[in-house]
Amino acid sequence: MTDFSDEWLSRRAPFDLAARDGELAVRFAAALGKTARVIDLAAGHGANFRALAPIIGGDQDWVLVDQDPMLLTAQAGEIARWAKREGWHCSSEAEGVVVETGSARWCAKAKRLDLSRDLERLDFASFTGVTTTAFLDLVSAPWLDRLAACLADRRLPLLATLSVDGRRDWHPPLPEDAAVLAAFLRHQGGDKGFGPALGVSAAAYLKDRLDGLGHETLAVKSDWRISPEHRRMLATLLEEATAVATAAEPRSAGLFARWLAERQAQLSGGLLSMSVGHLDLLALPRKTP
Repeated sequence: MTDFSDEWLSRRAPFDLAARDGELAVRFAAALGKTARVIDLAAGHGANFRALAPIIGGDQDWVLVDQDPMLLTAQAGEIARWAKREGWHCSSEAEGVVVETGSARWCAKAKRLDLSRDLERLDFASFTGVTTTAFLDLVSAPWLDRLAACLADRRLPLLATLSVDGRRDWHPPLPEDAAVLAAFLRHQGGDKGFGPALGVSAAAYLKDRLDGLGHETLAVKSDWRISPEHRRMLATLLEEATAVATAAEPRSAGLFARWLAERQAQLSGGLLSMSVGHLDLLALPRKTP
């Protein structure tokens, strides 16, 4: 998406949660040690914390890093509502938002930081693991080199979820799908504030870099499945695909408009569904002999 608002993050949250690979999450949790201290990069409104804290279990300290002050402000409310739904106690304290489950205490502290410029200012040595979600595809190869160096230097495990991999399959298919997708993917290579984005190649690039720096890595599909009853999400993705494709290939605007009109008719008739390809990447430091 080109819009990283709180509204969009809330809309995509259930699809993200359903798509995440549970086995990789369990393996990441096991690598954190007895006291989990996790830093979440580009944390948005805390989806990684909410998805992973129950899997990790035990006492935990999280730092949720983002540059957007509105998203950082929204984190506390999102975490509080989630905790209430789960029957846990949530409070705001000096060290951040604290969730108490009865058997564990989870603290999540918001931190504003420009990750494009100040990644190395983070004290990676004070953490036992790093997470991020829906972020790798927005950054450049040099930025991923910097992240890989930070992880390798401190031998930290990484769980990077929901990086797009270029697969966007609409059902039923239309002849214009290939042209829309090609233009959409060209747009994804633009600069999102971190240099020319690697887009669909990002997860594979970071996997290779970490493989060469002493980590064992595994990438697993974590696809969105969006069925006909999810009309609001389908409508959002249709509008986004058309706008992005048109921006990348203005000469084909007429073709994209006709594609959109036909897809909207299918949506209205309850005939449209789609899948969006993502990858979850787990990287664990290799055990020394």
